[in-house]
Amino acid sequence: MGVADVVDEFERDVLAANAPLTALVANCVVSGAARMRELEERIAFPSWPGATSASALNRAAREAEITAVLADYADAARRLIRPADQKRWGELVADAQRRRGEGVLRDELGRSAVGASRLRDELGGGPRRVPSRRGIVCDCGYARDGVLPPLLCDECEQLMLRRWVAEERRLLRGMPAYAEDVAQVIERVAQRQTKVFQTRGDDLSSEAFGKRKAGARRLGRLRTRHRAELADLDLGRWAGFVAPLSRASTTSVRSTVQKTHRRGLGAAALTELAVRADQEGIASFVRYSEGRRNSRWQI
Repeated sequence: MGVADVVDEFERDVLAANAPLTALVANCVVSGAARMRELEERIAFPSWPGATSASALNRAAREAEITAVLADYADAARRLIRPADQKRWGELVADAQRRRGEGVLRDELGRSAVGASRLRDELGGGPRRVPSRRGIVCDCGYARDGVLPPLLCDECEQLMLRRWVAEERRLLRGMPAYAEDVAQVIERVAQRQTKVFQTRGDDLSSEAFGKRKAGARRLGRLRTRHRAELADLDLGRWAGFVAPLSRASTTSVRSTVQKTHRRGLGAAALTELAVRADQEGIASFVRYSEGRRNSRWQI
């Protein structure tokens, strides 16, 4: 029996003996499916420049929505579940994810409750049942045991950043005016970063970082302007990405997270612009090097 099958079997036994919980799962499948259909209609909103492919961002968006559905389910389900069953289920989930090399994914199920694995499968978010699947290729251990290392490896850093951006977009999707304001800030910062790397200078990366910090200050003003919309919003999962990404191995990502996260929504998008800036910096260096080489040949 596979590790995921152990969780599923335990859930089947609990649900078979708990009619109210079974009914709740069924209702959440229906409401969750409706949420997923609505997401597909608006999955490209809000939009801003970034460093992630559209397909990867869409996958992360679906995952973020399913995680939110599971969190809402847990709020209603826990009163129907015996504490001993919930405790045992949590242990099985943690073990299954560790064995699959997905400890870093535990917020998806680990924050939910018995029945969440079935609900996730029904919504299309379950893990692929491929025997040869190796899980996340991880060099820092975070994807195996969920223990935060001194520095994240590249794979975990990229995964966490995609998830942070996806969660940010999910939250903003419910506040269209705020989302448009944030998108304008990100677009402006991206344009100014690009202009930085079209010039010559000794420390273009620091100059680009300055553009991101200026953008963060504008995000802070937006947060104040939209504070009424934010009053009842649960930012727990969004804020939960700050600690791991503050240990990103990429200096530009780490420094941007640390300087911008207190400014509110939009910080994830600004952090992704750090990745974009690194890419533009490399391209600028290559152009400069090729120009110098061509000049020497002309001489």
